[in-house]
Order: sequence, then structure tokens, then C-alpha cells
Amino acid sequence: MNGKIKSLHLERQAYVYIRQSTSAQVHENVESKQRQYALAERAVSLGWAREAVQIVDEDQGKSGSSAQGRDGFARLANDVAHGRVGAVFAIEASRLARSSQDWQRLLSLCSVAHVVVIDEQTVYDPSHRDDKLLLDLKGAMSEQELHWLSLRLAGGRLNKARRGESYVTPPTGYVWGGKGLELDPDESVRSAVALIFERFSVEPSARAILRWARKTHFLMPKRDRVTSEVVWRPLGNIRLLNMLHNPAYAGVYAFGRHPVKTVLVDGEIRKVRVRLVEPAEWSVRIDKAHPPYISWEAYMTNQEKLLQNASRAGRTTRGAPRQGSALLAGIAICGRCGRRMSAHYDARGPWSYTCYGDGSKGEQRCWAVAGPPIDRAVEQLFLETMVPSELDLSLAVEAEVKQQADSLEKAWRARIEQARYEARRAERRYKAVDPDNRVVTRTLESDWEQRLHDLAVVEQQYAEARREARIELTSQDRDRIRQLARDLPAVWKSPTTVAADRKAMLRLVIEAIAVHPVDVPQRTTRIRVQWSSAAVTEIVIPRPCGQDCRAQDPKAIERIRELAAAGLRDDEIAEQLNTVSVRTRSAGLRIKMIAGRAAS
Repeated sequence: MNGKIKSLHLERQAYVYIRQSTSAQVHENVESKQRQYALAERAVSLGWAREAVQIVDEDQGKSGSSAQGRDGFARLANDVAHGRVGAVFAIEASRLARSSQDWQRLLSLCSVAHVVVIDEQTVYDPSHRDDKLLLDLKGAMSEQELHWLSLRLAGGRLNKARRGESYVTPPTGYVWGGKGLELDPDESVRSAVALIFERFSVEPSARAILRWARKTHFLMPKRDRVTSEVVWRPLGNIRLLNMLHNPAYAGVYAFGRHPVKTVLVDGEIRKVRVRLVEPAEWSVRIDKAHPPYISWEAYMTNQEKLLQNASRAGRTTRGAPRQGSALLAGIAICGRCGRRMSAHYDARGPWSYTCYGDGSKGEQRCWAVAGPPIDRAVEQLFLETMVPSELDLSLAVEAEVKQQADSLEKAWRARIEQARYEARRAERRYKAVDPDNRVVTRTLESDWEQRLHDLAVVEQQYAEARREARIELTSQDRDRIRQLARDLPAVWKSPTTVAADRKAMLRLVIEAIAVHPVDVPQRTTRIRVQWSSAAVTEIVIPRPCGQDCRAQDPKAIERIRELAAAGLRDDEIAEQLNTVSVRTRSAGLRIKMIAGRAAS
């Protein structure tokens, strides 16, 4: 028995701590795992009873860079502090901790609780200064080793990225070729990817593309990582946003778009991944690295569009057009403080535009104004201003709609053609086999039947899309398009034009609208419309009274009392007040009610 191991240690339990950093190491580095579990036999050989040896392996597959999330290490430290442990076994210091802070904390507990630390060769007593020095050095080396490993791995990745080769899986629409990324040879895949970017150039938001995909039964291709076969699946929000944010589709190789930063979260040090950084901050950027689907300018336009649609990105963004009644939601700006005004909906009345000031600093609400009068004024200005050449507009609209329909038709036909090719190839393989070889024949026959079933499903989906989404334009459709193109007010007021469509049309030509209250000489609202062309139009409309001016005007109250003293009924008083334009926000009956209260 080693002289450092006393009866005090043998009376307690021996803890064998086992850890490997990743799940891959657990499954592949079998020898390391066996060495660690063999420490239990070393504990028995040093004098501990077999039933007194505890295996602590809850932290398998977890990094030792921090004690956070390592339940096994936490249990070990807790039992050491409570005097239940006589020895801690580990093949090396790095298994217990690769952080000097966690390592020193454990050694301090072991020193006070008289616990020895044992590896494959040596027994250490942390209460002895020489042993403590050796353990300190081992812990420091383990921490620095992790840092050196990280530097070497990061350097290797960066060097590979500088050559434009650090791809794990090619984005949809690309495959690996002899010179790096190449366009997918499958025309149906290329058509589907190109159609997504074409739709985003005309749709107001990514969610609108998802609605279009559901309406047209559009499916997105994805190549299986093992078989490389194309699988068609419904388009999801995460996948769509990843495509729109990926600069690879602009022919640009980018590395370092999601850097990792160390931050404090609730007093704990954590590593978090930054969602997206500006192109100037990317670690590596190689233009024209491979064939593109869109230009770099189109990619940057898409990023700005996505940023403006992100309602949570900050008050400077407009947010995507939604179905709310407020026409100017997202583009209305407070004329007092310059902040973006919010559309406030109240079940008791119409919506309003409200500036809440800087709520993060506890400021009070800046001001609010009724929404419908402002919306009507801007709507009238928009319809009066948008009077282009009827012929040019009708031809342009017809061409745009036809192009969209043709693109969708092309994507469907390419997918059907690919399904037919797969079915024909399965048929040829089946017919080329000796009929007497029943094992192979049954397999190929099953594959042929599956390909025929896939073809039937695609053709059925195509038929449903043609019927529901009108992929092919009829002569009646073209006539209707020309008619609507010549009459923008008809399109604007059409029952099929939803609120989000009206907002999207407005944002095509209007950048922002500043709304400013004016109290002198009259109570009005000044509206400054900033057009996308940088021109500015200013209009002024009356501003309805709010709660603060509803019947508190002393002159109005005095006039009501005079009329009541003259013997007039409430409805007669209300009629006279309305005649001389003494009004509240709700005229008529509301005036009658106020007259009754004032006269009393």
C-alpha cells in the first residue's frame, strides 16, 4: 500500500471520474474509455473494497472547459466537501477539469477534506506542498493544452477557408465538382432554387413566400447525404431564411459569418454564437468563387429587405406588411421625436398611431393620433399621384404575371421530367436482369413500382396546382390583368386585395411618413410624405379631439347652459352646436349626451 493512503482514506469511498469530451470520442476512442474504467481495479488493488468504489461517468460526451452542465463533476465536488470521499481517481488532470478555476476549487476541497488524488502512476496528497505544486502544474498544462488545440484547429479551418474549401454540405442547388461548388446537374433542382429568389423579389416578405408555396403545392428539393438522391419536401421557414441569408447563392464564398463570443449571462461566462455580421466583418470572403443564382447586389437588397421586415430588430426597422387595418404601420414616424410610431388597436374604437417615446428610459408616451383620417389622406394622395401611362403599365404587369406563371410552370415540368426519367431508368434496370434471378428481380421490381408511384404523385400535385393556383394564364385572366392595370383604385379597393397587399404597394413608392401635431392656430395634423424618389409632399388635415378636449371648452359649456336656460331640448342643443362646428370625436348623439350633462 502507498504510504500516502491512510486508513482514513480507505474508510471512505473511492470515486473514479470518467469523461470524454464528445460523443464521437465515446464511441470511437474505445481504448481511452477502457483505460478510465480500469481505474476501478487500481482502487481495489490499493486497498478499497469493491463495493466502496463509485464510478462517476455522467459527464461522458461533455467538455471539461467548464464545470457548467457537468452533473458528475458537481456531485463529486459536493461529496468531497461533505467528507464522503477518500480518493479521486482519474487517468489525468484534464479528465477532471481543463479550467484552472474549477481545478483549483477541487484541489482546495480535497486538501481541506484530506482526499488524495490518484492517476495511473502516482498518488498525490493536495495537503502536501510538493504534491500540490505538481497538481497545479498539471492543471495549468491541461488548460493551456485546450487553448493550443483550439488554436491549431481554428488555424486549420481558417487556412482551408482561405482556399474556399471549408464546406461541410453543399447548399441546395449545388454539388461538389472537380473545381469546388458547381450548379446541381438536375434541372428541376436548379429551377426550384431560382424560383425562390425570383419570388422573393416580388413578394413583400419571406412569410409571403411560404403562403405562396402552400397555395401552389410547391416543394423544395434536398439531396440525401448518403445516397445523393433528391427528396422533395414542403418549404419551411428556417430553411427559407437560411437560403435567403446564404451568400453562396450570390457566388460568394464566406467564412466567419457567425463568430463565437464570450459573454456574461446571469453572472456566468458563456460562449454564444453571433447570428449574423456585416460582410465587412467576415473572416474570409471570396467573390466569384462559383456560379451564382443571383447577383451580389440582389443578395444585399435581400438582406436589407429581411432586416426591415424584422420587427424585433429595433425601432428603426419597418417590419413586414401585415394584415392589420393601420395602413401606415411600420412607416409612420413621430414628427416630434423622430421615433417610429406604433399602430395601437382598441376594441372600443378605431386604431391610432402612438409614439411611446423612449420606453427603455422610462419616458412617458409622446403623443397619439387617430389613424383612419391619416390613412384616408395618404391613400387619396397615393391614388392621385400614381397615374402612369396606362398602356405601358398594363403591358408591364401582364409581362410580370406571365413571367411568374412561366417560372412556376418550368419548375413543375422539370420536376415531372426528372420523375419520368427515374421511372424509365428503373424500368430499364428491371428489364435488363435475368428473369430467373428472382432475388434481384424482386428488388428492382419494387424500385420500379416506387418510381411509378412517385411520378403519379408529382403529376397529381401538378394538376392540383394548375387548378388552384392558375399556373397557366387564360385569355380571361389576361384581359382582367390589363383592366386592373389601367385602374389602380380598382385594384386598391378590390375585395381580393388584402391589407398587407395595400401596405406593400404603398411601401414601393413611399419611404416614410412623418406625423406631427399642430395646435395653433387650429388643431391639425401635419403629414410629410417622403417618397422613394427623395421628393417630399406635405398635407395638413384636421385632428379630432381626444379625451382632453371633449367638452371641457368653457365657451362650449357656457353656450350649452344658455340654450338650456332658453328651454331648448337636448337634441335641439346638440343640433345647434353641430351647426356651429362644436364637435367631439364622436359627433351627433355624443353631443346630445354632453349637452344634457352640461345643462345639469
